[in-house]
Amino acid sequence: MMHSLARIGWLALLWKMLLPMSGFAQAPPNPTEPMFALRVGQILPVSGEPIRDGVLLVQGGKILAVGPFASVQLPATVAVRHLPDAVMIPGLVDTHSHLGVYSRPGIAANSDGNEMSGPVQSGIRALDALYPDDPGIRMALAGGITTANVMPGSGNVIGGQTIYVKLRGATVEAMAIVDPRTVGGLKMANGENPKGYGRTKSQAPFTRMKVAAMQREQFIRAREYAQRWTKHREELAAGMKTTPPDRDLDLEPLVEVLERKRTVHFHCHRADDLLTAMRIAEEFQFDLVLQHATEAYRVVDELVRRKQPVSLTLLDSPGGKAEAVGLLAENAAILEKAGVAVSVNTDDPVTESRFLLRTTSLAVRGGMTEAGALRSITLNPAKLMRLDHRIGSLEPGKDADFVLLNGSPFSIYSAVLETYIDGKKVFDASQKRDWAYRVGGFALSSLDRLPGPFPPVKPLEKVDAPAMARLQDGEQKEFVGGTFAVLAGRIHTAAGEPIRDGVILVENGKIAQIGPRAKIVIPKEMPVVTAAEVTPGLIDTHSVVGLSGAYNSPADQDQDERSGPIQPALRVLDSFNPNEPLLDFLRSEGVTVIHAMPGPVNVIAGQTGVFRTAGRTPEKMAIRFPAGLLVNLGENSKGAYAGRMPLTRMGVTHLLRKQLTEAQAYRAKKQAAEPGKPVARNLDHEALEPVLEGKVPVFVSANRVDDILSAMRIAREFQIPMALASGTEAFLVADAIAEAKIPVVLHPTMQRAGSTMETLHSYLGNAKVLTDRKIPVSIGTSYEGYVPKTRVLRSEMAMAIVGGLSPDAALRTVTIDAARILNISEQYGSLEVGKVADLVLYDGDPFENATHVQMTIVAGKPVFNRAEYLKLPFERRMLPAISNGIGCCMGW
Repeated sequence: MMHSLARIGWLALLWKMLLPMSGFAQAPPNPTEPMFALRVGQILPVSGEPIRDGVLLVQGGKILAVGPFASVQLPATVAVRHLPDAVMIPGLVDTHSHLGVYSRPGIAANSDGNEMSGPVQSGIRALDALYPDDPGIRMALAGGITTANVMPGSGNVIGGQTIYVKLRGATVEAMAIVDPRTVGGLKMANGENPKGYGRTKSQAPFTRMKVAAMQREQFIRAREYAQRWTKHREELAAGMKTTPPDRDLDLEPLVEVLERKRTVHFHCHRADDLLTAMRIAEEFQFDLVLQHATEAYRVVDELVRRKQPVSLTLLDSPGGKAEAVGLLAENAAILEKAGVAVSVNTDDPVTESRFLLRTTSLAVRGGMTEAGALRSITLNPAKLMRLDHRIGSLEPGKDADFVLLNGSPFSIYSAVLETYIDGKKVFDASQKRDWAYRVGGFALSSLDRLPGPFPPVKPLEKVDAPAMARLQDGEQKEFVGGTFAVLAGRIHTAAGEPIRDGVILVENGKIAQIGPRAKIVIPKEMPVVTAAEVTPGLIDTHSVVGLSGAYNSPADQDQDERSGPIQPALRVLDSFNPNEPLLDFLRSEGVTVIHAMPGPVNVIAGQTGVFRTAGRTPEKMAIRFPAGLLVNLGENSKGAYAGRMPLTRMGVTHLLRKQLTEAQAYRAKKQAAEPGKPVARNLDHEALEPVLEGKVPVFVSANRVDDILSAMRIAREFQIPMALASGTEAFLVADAIAEAKIPVVLHPTMQRAGSTMETLHSYLGNAKVLTDRKIPVSIGTSYEGYVPKTRVLRSEMAMAIVGGLSPDAALRTVTIDAARILNISEQYGSLEVGKVADLVLYDGDPFENATHVQMTIVAGKPVFNRAEYLKLPFERRMLPAISNGIGCCMGW
């Protein structure tokens, strides 16, 4: 008893000492609850400097103490758990999420984010649609998110009331954060999304002008409503007999906004839309957070002048809609440097919550400091939600929400080990059930079917670019391509072991020599470029860039022919746009070759082609055409034509088999035709002849196990060469794929798990499982229908490392193994003497998100040069309306 009293006394003394320092006026934790301490290699408290060999003391859901282990006085009775290699950060705070209102899987029954019965929906509440058992919540915990602002969508002028939650408990009431400083948020939107009422419903708003007018009208009504209630209360206080105004549930949340009890979270992308949102906020004097703020860099002075915070959604690529074309990786850094309070959000499911740290690393790539990046997903969003007195940093008195990592927060090699909310562990990667939410496969009938876990992959040893001053004597010619030398700290050849301190000599667009620097003589006066690391040009084995454009408007969408499900005569060559702006983006990310495919809608979608990413015409860019024939099995193709076959998977396979059978008959008739009596030509059947003759492979896009097996069954029946594309559930039938000797063009590693029924079992370890069985594997970016409009192939490759693949094997999936699957490996895919000089130069580890592509070289010619890119003013760095065909910054 005396011991317990002594402990209570120690706690009271500690709390008395620490609380004034923290500036919080909160009740101390219950001293009868268990106390525990975690000692880790490094603590990043965000509110202060990093703490080496730090310790965190927790009791009753609160932080009692944090600091260097040698300095913090701990009770003698407290057990200290020591994790010397762990890094501790605050729980992540997401200011823009749709968890629980767009639950997984992404089917109509789970779509509760946008109430589209009318453009103004102030009265609706995310509270009433949030599903606590959404698997996305567990996925968010696996990514280290502990607090989120769950919002309605952006389809409406005013979308409804948001709710601030912690990702805990089994009911929305248990999740909700109740705090006197805030009642939550209000979702509003301008720009393209709310204008959808005009496009699709032929009702207001049709224009941005009307969007703003409708919003102003609602706040004027709310102000008048508040005045009526004020008058009523004054009359009551004066003892007068008075009748209260009728309650208006649509206006009450707007009154809370006017009273600054509720914060407006305003969806906006374009610079003019940001200004409109701020103009309305100034008129009605409410607190505002600009959400997305894609073009914030264009009005940074206005943001600074108004002290306007922003919450950025960082996408892998620009485009997907016109107002997202201005996306810049430097946006966050520009704002941070100017002093704007920057947060980074997920907009889950647009970007996945489990990848928030990885997403934020894109801001670091754009020049944001790592300290600023961590603040953007912890303390800054906590301030925007008026919860920084409780969350967002590791300080005495705050809620014990924290995350343990196995490395630096923004490294691709790091992962979340454990997540805590209110001092309770809510995610533990050592438990397979929890781990499955981090890597995928959580919905499988049994976790015994999920391979792994696999041991973490160690980061590459850091190398530096050789210094130019000691390269050679004499003047060097200006580098323009053709004939030159590349010096690198490390060269990844994809044909053998990496070469340290290596040299590549390029002559007339081909690799003339490659090896250690000590063994190769660089000709005098030869132009020389340097890099920390070099890889072969990256090869995207499944892309729709060139057919599906950045603006996502009918004018630039040519990937899906909607006239019918059987389209073998279609050729991507006739739709490939060499001036597509997204090709500029691909070049800036090191992609030199793409396998362009039609879209996912039709059963037989058309003929595919392999193209360079630089060139003036499709013919000059084409490396191999036709490269294959695309067939789509599964949910996309079975539901594309309402009321017409195919409506089922049975109908899909029937149409495919019927077309192949008819093509066989057509071929037989041609062979049996008498001289001078040719068979009438049929372009659809002629397109299938090379397939039936084994000259052109069929790429079958299939995700579910049954669709994969159906594809293999049909390939056997008609004796046709086949490659599997997408293959979400390929890991579940890896042995059958290996036995059939079928190569696999995998979906993007970061495919949105559960975005559809077919992707519910998406798994980061898919490539690892298949390559372990000696199956030829490549990774593609596939088709994206919204934002981002394409993906960063290098990031998808790197994420396969998180799934257990070695760095060398991961690189091969987008270089030599990709080239072999596309039958172009004689000239492409590796750095070897005699091959085409497609090179990518980097300023660091090519697998790290924060690393930059310094230069992309196609056939010996530079098509992207970051040094030239950085000379451009920010507004010139955005995606061009039309590409010049030869590369960003190379033709200005």
